[in-house]
Amino acid sequence: MLGKVVVASLVALALAPAGAAARAPEDFGPLAVRTEHVRIAMPPDPRGPEGVLPYVDADLYVPVGRGPWPLMQLSHAWPGTLREFPMSGWAKRLASRGFVVIVSDRRAGSSLAVTPELDQPVDVVDLSADVQSEDVLRVLRWAIDQDELAIDPRRIAIGGHSLGAYISTFAAVKAQTEGPRLSALLLLDPSDERLGAFDKGDSSLAQTPHVDLPTIVLASEENTHPIQCNMDDGPDCTLVAPQQYAALSAATPKLGLKVLGSVHEDVEDPSTIGTADSVRHLRTYERYGMAWIEYWAGHDAGAAPWLGGGPARAEERAGTIDLLP
Repeated sequence: MLGKVVVASLVALALAPAGAAARAPEDFGPLAVRTEHVRIAMPPDPRGPEGVLPYVDADLYVPVGRGPWPLMQLSHAWPGTLREFPMSGWAKRLASRGFVVIVSDRRAGSSLAVTPELDQPVDVVDLSADVQSEDVLRVLRWAIDQDELAIDPRRIAIGGHSLGAYISTFAAVKAQTEGPRLSALLLLDPSDERLGAFDKGDSSLAQTPHVDLPTIVLASEENTHPIQCNMDDGPDCTLVAPQQYAALSAATPKLGLKVLGSVHEDVEDPSTIGTADSVRHLRTYERYGMAWIEYWAGHDAGAAPWLGGGPARAEERAGTIDLLP
């Protein structure tokens, strides 16, 4: 089964005994966490209509202690705003384990509610992947420049859920030439049924991007998207999780797995469903997503057994996950 996991540099560690991981990756760590809501100024960007909006809101989660800390940026799903999809559970868990985490909104989510003259629902309009992915990098640069955050610029990761994962993918591509240098990419059930529409426009991001970055893709088993897009393999989706994983280069360190029985919204923490099964699925998403980030951005070798090693193989045999080929 390890042949399914194309992460050559992890093979030796992944074969270590299960006891090599002293704690589950999704557990809270020992550090207290300071939280703060920030507003980050954004320059005008002519590539999309939201480029006229002046700022992005973000929630900041900072470990209490002495850095330098790795940095993790997270982008929420669509449609909705930071207030509706805070991803605070993901952020608090990572911050308690020694990451500065910033969960950022999109310009439309932050600003449209106070810009009624645009006459559009908040974060529902079809906006620019160019602007949104560039804003992810602007948020990273803002955070790195804040001396009080004590960020280690050599350990930076980004990720997101659904549309947030879609935008993160393009941000990762841009970072390869623009910086900052990234250590890892976390894609939580990535989906965007609008990607094909860019082929008819003037976006330079029309095609599935080439990501040269350690990437994990975590997929729900099957679900109907709010706009009737089958998340498993339905024709309404141009890019969904299994396809995005398959599109990654064989030379890219990568891991893909499906959380069996889960639906698209099970990624969200705090849970928007709240059933026992949903929370169990959420913990599985957090287990593997956080293990990936802790290994590649946190430089924690103790997370390696979950990345295709004994614990992951045991969960696959138990029917909890399915490692993607």
